[in-house]
Amino acid sequence: MFWKKKPDLAKVRAEQTKMAAGLLSAARLQFPQLSRLHQALVGTFLFGMLHADGAIRGLEPAQIHALALIVFAETFDYSSELNAQAVQECINATSPGYHDTMNAVIHRGIDGHRQYCQGQLSTLGENLRSILAHFEGGA
Repeated sequence: MFWKKKPDLAKVRAEQTKMAAGLLSAARLQFPQLSRLHQALVGTFLFGMLHADGAIRGLEPAQIHALALIVFAETFDYSSELNAQAVQECINATSPGYHDTMNAVIHRGIDGHRQYCQGQLSTLGENLRSILAHFEGGA
């Protein structure tokens, strides 16, 4: 075969949207009630989880990013403009030196993906909540 088998992105989308809901549930968060800073931190953490999931599945970066746009829209109910801006900032933050704090939160999200896949939901929730607590106001 001269071509690579295409992944079922609709299935991946459904699984990633479920993972996003699982993250919010594990951390006991109501996203609309969070401050903008905490919303940005949750989105950055989730991007790390989505990035890890896509990499494990062997998805291309463009596929990972497209799925992140969809999952963010479905999970956070962002406007199209805010959604695109949030995902682009996360993409940029994967480059070391662009935004060290966001990069660190993305890496915590990568670890959160492992916690989610291993069913360590209370640990996953604590992981995210500890990040939020680090910033002014807690969660």
